[in-house]
Amino acid sequence: MKEKVMMIIFCLVIFGISISTVFNQTLSLFKKDEKVSDVVKGHEIQKEKQNKNKDKSVVNSMVDSFTANLTGKKEGAKAAVEVTKKTSNNTYIESTQVLLGKEDWLFYKATDDGDPIADYQGINHYDEDTMKAMADKLVNEMNQFKNYGCDLYLLSIPNKASVYPEYMPDTIQQENTTSRTDQFIQYLKENTHLNVVDAKPVLKKAKKKKQVYYKSDTHFNQLGAFLTVQTLKDKMDGKDESINKVKFDVTNEHYSGDLASLCGMQDTFNEDKMYELNSSSVDTKKKSDKRVLVIGDSFSEQMESIMSQYFAEVRTVGVWSFDASVLNEFHPDIVVWENAERYTDRYYWISLFE
Repeated sequence: MKEKVMMIIFCLVIFGISISTVFNQTLSLFKKDEKVSDVVKGHEIQKEKQNKNKDKSVVNSMVDSFTANLTGKKEGAKAAVEVTKKTSNNTYIESTQVLLGKEDWLFYKATDDGDPIADYQGINHYDEDTMKAMADKLVNEMNQFKNYGCDLYLLSIPNKASVYPEYMPDTIQQENTTSRTDQFIQYLKENTHLNVVDAKPVLKKAKKKKQVYYKSDTHFNQLGAFLTVQTLKDKMDGKDESINKVKFDVTNEHYSGDLASLCGMQDTFNEDKMYELNSSSVDTKKKSDKRVLVIGDSFSEQMESIMSQYFAEVRTVGVWSFDASVLNEFHPDIVVWENAERYTDRYYWISLFE
């Protein structure tokens, strides 16, 4: 009985906080203080949370103390998310990691794993010196891969907001439609001989006819993965395959992705279709005899099964797990270093040969 009472109190506290934060977000839309950035305007709720963390109220301290192992805590948090979604007329959910966009599109907004919102707004550009230092480092690594008999390709995959800006909430405004990744890729093309592949233009063009990213996930779906692989292959040997020539099987009619999971709303955000490339529809004449090693993030995993249809052999390794010894073991002809747009900085501060 005591636990039930505590659970009711906890839910009431969460409900009160949710109503308060939604009210504050609404007020923020009417503020005209030009000194406040668009990020702060769009995330007034986060600002309020940060202020509360500095000087917690008695109520918040009480909640922290008795909810650490409280039965039903997860359900209570989920209820708070659903309440804020409904009370804000489907424009906001209570989450520090997930941003609710238009028509139930979810976007990643955390700043401790890249900064996709700053990327979208175009407010975190590199200066000239930084781009030169990044380029010099990458050229050096390209030369080191050559010593192993490998050609290096750099593959950039856009954040979902860069491909579908029309579904971002109006509270998040772009100051510059050119992101720092766009800026850096252009710098590399103009100042180096690096093999640079940018998947953004192809994906933005394709979205007019096909959905290439999941609504409820940070990643592209298999259609987007296929187009990215073909963009890469076109750069390598000019033998890419049209998406209109292959078939995809639907393997899940109600897929719920990682963003839905992060906010505990898998039952609400589950409208995505999951596809799988039908291997029998692939033109075998397009297959390369090259062995490819992909160093990257989770997007590489989405691409692996498709790449295996178009190259002699493919191996994928996470950037944190890569060791140069794999080059002697696997003997790849090509190394692809893939980074999602929010991880472009990794080209600078991760050294593959240290």
